[in-house]
Parts: sequence; structure tokens; C-alpha cells
Amino acid sequence: MRIRIELRVSSSVLDLNYSYHVASMIYRCIQRSDPDLSLELHKPGIKLWTFSRLMVPNREFRISGDKIVLKSDFVNLYFSTPRKDVAKAFIEGLLKDPEIKIGGAKFVVSEIRIIREPKIGSKGRFITLSPISVTTVRDGKTLDLYPNDPKFYENLRKNLIKKFKVLYGSEPSNSELEVKPLKVKPKRIRIKNTFHRCVEMVFDAKGSRELLEIGYKAGFGERNSMGFGMVKVV
Repeated sequence: MRIRIELRVSSSVLDLNYSYHVASMIYRCIQRSDPDLSLELHKPGIKLWTFSRLMVPNREFRISGDKIVLKSDFVNLYFSTPRKDVAKAFIEGLLKDPEIKIGGAKFVVSEIRIIREPKIGSKGRFITLSPISVTTVRDGKTLDLYPNDPKFYENLRKNLIKKFKVLYGSEPSNSELEVKPLKVKPKRIRIKNTFHRCVEMVFDAKGSRELLEIGYKAGFGERNSMGFGMVKVV
């Protein structure tokens, strides 16, 4: 299920690295609506949801040091998950208390809309709504990968297989995946006190329909529940 949340801006200054604050808001909303589900989701493991950057109409904002100053009266946030119980709890939590805070800025939920999802086939072109994070372990250290490293694509594929197994309890019937980047923009995003290298991308992908669908619904790459890996079909 894919949701668009329109937020009316009440106070306009927020942290430049706000992804962690959005993630915290989502957890608070779920806890408000369904405490048992919230406890389940706080356990270690893959979280099957993702969310976008805050979408500011016409890029009506400016950067001031480590802050973003919003000039628009509204922003949009997109949320996606293949788990209907998670989407339901998040929506109900927003409706129970539509006044939310993200990284120092205050917003009021003005509209929640369920977005019709496209049919995902065995190939497609995608653009990131939040950057993709992929890691590997080398010499005992966790390293962020960029698309110039072949390991980026293999770990991206393996992560999608893990998500599929978590959701369905079985292996996908087809686990092949080929990703071809068309545009790549490196990014650095701070989550708590740690910076993570990641990439905004336009890319073509083909192979397993099952893997492309789980990537579209739950996010490509890692750290999806912290605001990484959301895409839309171009």
C-alpha cells in the first residue's frame, strides 16, 4: 500500500538531516494506534516499509547551515509498505493526532490519500524518492557501497530476496535481477550521529518480477524504515 500524506506547515525550520525524525514520527503513530504491533516492529530484523524525502512544491525552501527553511505552505510525504496492518496503524495514528513534529518543524496532516499502485512486471525504469543505501562487510568493517562497485548490485539483489522471504516465508520463484544505472547522484545522510553514503538514482531493472515488486513496495537496499530506498515508476 502506498500513501501520500499532505502536511500543512505550522513552523518552517527543520533539521537538514530529518530522516530519523520522520522514522520516529512513524513509530509514534503506529504505537498510538496499535501498541502490540509497535512492540513487534521494534524488534531487530527487516522492516517492510519505506518513505520518501519531504517533497516541497517547486523546491520552495532554502538551506541555512544545518537547517532547512521551508517557504511553501505544504509538503508531501510518501509512505509504502506491503503490510496492510502497518499501513492501517500508521494512518489511524495520524488521524488520532494530526499535529506532528519532524526535526524541529511542526505540521498538521491535511490529507491522506491511498495511491493506486502500478502493475510491476519483469522490467521497468525507476527513480528514487529517497536515496538507496547498500553496504558490505570488509575486514570486519561495514562499508557503504556506490554503484561503481559490482558488490552494490549483488547485495541489492540479496537484500530483496531477504525481504521476500520475510514477507512470504519462501524463496522467490525467480531470483535474477539486473540493474543498470542511468543517473547517479551520491549523497551523505546522517542518522543519529552516523553519516551514511547513499545514492539517488534513475535506473533500469529487469529480471524477477517478484523482486522488483518487493523493491517497489518495501524499498530497494537497506535502512528502508529510516527513509532509504523508496522509488517510483518512471
